[in-house]
Amino acid sequence: MSLEISQTYARLGVDRTQSSFEIKTKYATLELDSKEPKINIRTELPKVEIDQYECFASAGLKNPLDLTEDMVERSKENAIEYIGKIAADGDMLAAIEKGGHPIPEIAARDAYPQHEFGMVTIPSTGPKITVTGSLEIEPERTSEGANNGVDAVYTPGELDIRYTPDKIRFYMEQYASVNIKYIPENNIDEKV
Repeated sequence: MSLEISQTYARLGVDRTQSSFEIKTKYATLELDSKEPKINIRTELPKVEIDQYECFASAGLKNPLDLTEDMVERSKENAIEYIGKIAADGDMLAAIEKGGHPIPEIAARDAYPQHEFGMVTIPSTGPKITVTGSLEIEPERTSEGANNGVDAVYTPGELDIRYTPDKIRFYMEQYASVNIKYIPENNIDEKV
């Protein structure tokens, strides 16, 4: 008689899925809308006017009307002075009782007149300078309030994170077994 023993070993199977980590982002956006600032500028070009008439008039170069007026004034002053001098001379001659020699004094005074001299610069007055023109700067207000004409739209960003952990599965690919067979031999009588 013989026994036949066969054995199968157990086999363990392993399935593994790798982990995964994914990140998807959408950036945040900031959109600004603003009105352009405006400035209104108004200008009048400068104009310089120089009037030199007084300079020339002080040097004796006058127009005919002003020259005539000056001559009239001077003539009036000279006439009044001469009338005063004649009246003073007449008073001096009328007061002969006081003594003195009025006629020789009057003759000596008129023979040697005294003149006053002074030194002046020509022209004695400066020109009249007039400057006209303007510059006006006026900024326009774009809006009122805290935003000051700027509109902003903010869109927040998004963050998408996906994580898949490792998966490990153990299973029996083959179970262990022992197989025993009895094999009869031919040299045994099976009849009893």
